[in-house]
Amino acid sequence: MARPRAIATSRSHTTLALVLGRVAYGESDLVLGLFSEALGRVSAIARGARKSQRRFGGALEPMHTLRMRLDERPRAELLSLRESSIDKPRMRIVADLERMQAAGRALSWVRRAAPARTPEPEVWRLVNALLDRLDAEHSDRLPLADLAEVGLMLLGAFGWGIDFSRCVRCAKPCETGRPALLDPGRGGLVCRACGGARLRLDGGTRERLSRAAAGEPGVLVGREAELGLDIVEAALFAHAGLE
Repeated sequence: MARPRAIATSRSHTTLALVLGRVAYGESDLVLGLFSEALGRVSAIARGARKSQRRFGGALEPMHTLRMRLDERPRAELLSLRESSIDKPRMRIVADLERMQAAGRALSWVRRAAPARTPEPEVWRLVNALLDRLDAEHSDRLPLADLAEVGLMLLGAFGWGIDFSRCVRCAKPCETGRPALLDPGRGGLVCRACGGARLRLDGGTRERLSRAAAGEPGVLVGREAELGLDIVEAALFAHAGLE
């Protein structure tokens, strides 16, 4: 006698989330790219979000941490957004172009690098910490400096951390204070005996980049912040195809 098939049922998830992107769908709907605490990176459809402002209000905007209820139907590619509210607003970001650009750049990294439907608790923590830093009331830091520092930590969270202390090929350590050659795509220093690399770091810069990657805030300024961003995006391009 054949066994009866199990009945597939919908599941409901309540989670904090960040909006990574929005695309109009049909006459009144939105398809949202989300990075959520509980589910990782997912896509969801918000029915009627463009037609009625009362449906979700302002609770579909990027930069804010949102609390969402998402329904998951069997074999459906998209989740369905049922409820959304702002859990943590970040109004200083949306009111400042430089802060908003830095935040948007970080969210674009997550959109391209985070695997689908895989919770990434450390990535979630770091991205929200960056958004909080960018939203700080009395910060004299350049937004791109905060972005570079957290970006170096995000590489480690994704499993692509940069080793600033030794050659990634032969494991030979580089003495503190000495210059070194770095290949972001290969994950760290490459000594001359192993072929070297195009990017040369002086000893002080290498030390400060290493401290930033380890989580020390406020160590990158000026040209070093720009260099840190270049390293982050070169590594993301090598591993995730992010341009």
